[in-house]
Amino acid sequence: MTLNVAQSSTLTGSITIRGDMSAPPGEATGDGDSPSPQAPSTNAEGAGERSSLKREIARKMSISEMATASSSRRFAPPTWLSCWLEWPFRVKNIRSGVYLEEATAHSMDYSARGPINQCGSFVGSAMIRLAGARAMATGSPTLYGMKPSSVLTVASLVVNVTAGVTMPFVGALVDHTDHRKIMGTVSAIIMTVAVAVQIAISSQTWFAVWIFEIIGGYFLIMHQVCTMAYLPDLTHHSAEMGHYTARFMMNQYFVQGLYTLTVILVSSFWSYKDADVLTNTIATARLSAAMSTGIGVVFFGYSWTFLFRKRPKLRSVPDGSNLFLTGFQQIAVTAKYVFAEYRALRWLMVALLFSPEAGAGVILSIAVTFLTFFVRMTVTEIAIVSIVMLFCNIPGAMLSKFMCRKINPLNSFRCAEMLFAITNALIAGTVSGPDKKNLVYLYAAMAGIAFGWMFPSQRTLTVAIIPKGKETEMMGLISFFGQILGWLPALLFTLMNERGVNMRWSLSIVSYFLMASCLITFLCGSYDDAVELVAHTSESYLKEYSRRSGVENESFADNEKKTKDENEGTAVTAEGGKEGGSDGDEIA
Repeated sequence: MTLNVAQSSTLTGSITIRGDMSAPPGEATGDGDSPSPQAPSTNAEGAGERSSLKREIARKMSISEMATASSSRRFAPPTWLSCWLEWPFRVKNIRSGVYLEEATAHSMDYSARGPINQCGSFVGSAMIRLAGARAMATGSPTLYGMKPSSVLTVASLVVNVTAGVTMPFVGALVDHTDHRKIMGTVSAIIMTVAVAVQIAISSQTWFAVWIFEIIGGYFLIMHQVCTMAYLPDLTHHSAEMGHYTARFMMNQYFVQGLYTLTVILVSSFWSYKDADVLTNTIATARLSAAMSTGIGVVFFGYSWTFLFRKRPKLRSVPDGSNLFLTGFQQIAVTAKYVFAEYRALRWLMVALLFSPEAGAGVILSIAVTFLTFFVRMTVTEIAIVSIVMLFCNIPGAMLSKFMCRKINPLNSFRCAEMLFAITNALIAGTVSGPDKKNLVYLYAAMAGIAFGWMFPSQRTLTVAIIPKGKETEMMGLISFFGQILGWLPALLFTLMNERGVNMRWSLSIVSYFLMASCLITFLCGSYDDAVELVAHTSESYLKEYSRRSGVENESFADNEKKTKDENEGTAVTAEGGKEGGSDGDEIA
């Protein structure tokens, strides 16, 4: 059977859904979303069948679409600016063919965070070298009670402990106010300013830069919580979400890779031939901080000014209480509710205790320390390793999209974690010193595929199984579980390093954490059951948001007034014929 529904020019009209849906009578077709009806025997049966089929493919407006429809557009970019700046970041919905402004905003936000995160490797390499030089100058093996080689891991430790304690409260605070967009904007500003300060890194300022590295890392995690709260609003369909998250990560890795490549090329041209490694490392760190600041100003500024929309508060503060007390109370209530009612989400949160999802900065700090002190790589060689990883992230993200559809996001996440654990174990087992540094480039490619595969799968899984209507609070709680032990690898690495243990053994602990996380996910049960368990919350959230925002949430296709057979461009025939027609996405 072939179905063709004409696309309306308005947002709330019917969308084009066209494709070959042929199948034996009574059997499922396509991706399993809609069954193939029996062949009609009478006109009445045919009319009823058409009505039933249209209800089956009905697609409700997502929260992002409703927010766009209700926006006053008081801040709208000039047409010429939106055309050339937004175009590379637009991501089409695979079912409706619609470009959502908030999807573009996510893509730009991810692309801004990539260079800012990568900047940490350049500045971090300079910091630990400056700390080492300072320690040698003072004749002491330690600075501020720690070895120079522990500087980055201690910073990660501080960031993750602080974030783990405060992020759930941040999530509850945002859910009880209409300040979600403000929180995202402010965290982006502070994060960008913290990176801008790092342009001033030198032998006199390295400790101040270290402090701002901690501040920027904390607000990066806060910003991720705010943006992740917007993610479930894009769509209520897991295949669409898998497509979105994969594309966002691909865009991030591509921009991050170009940024890293540019830093290497520019710094190689201006390297001081008579200068030492430290001087060139500082110059490269300053360049990377300046470039990432510029990228952050443009992409964060545009996306949070013009594309992300405000959200009404999801719940009110009870009478007799206050915002801060309510925030902490809600955290306890939500955690108790999740652990009692949602098995899959409960065990995913436990698995995230050992996963590098939120603690990716910890992995970065450990990797930079290992490559700098043990493998004796220069900042340029470390940057080349980063480039290899970043460009291998892109096929990893594509693999994530495929595997999420093929074996579901939960199994995809497990496979990615296993690949990353094996890769890390190979590095610890075979890279025995500077003479083996060439192996690092091979393992960087494998780790890049694993990273690109793991993070989109984890995000798609999280969005699919959380109850809707508490996104910011849930993301804060998930961040809490991701951070509460996210500092532990950095702590163990630091303790082993301070004790003089070989860094290969210190690095290997990451694999144990990853395998523990993977094994715990097997307690989640069935992915399909987990999604079905929260399906009703999505519908309830749509109705509640529609009530609060004043935007009527009409179905795109399940509206009799808009899908009558006599409407222009709409036809459904049992024999596969179609009348009228318009271009649209095909659903196989």
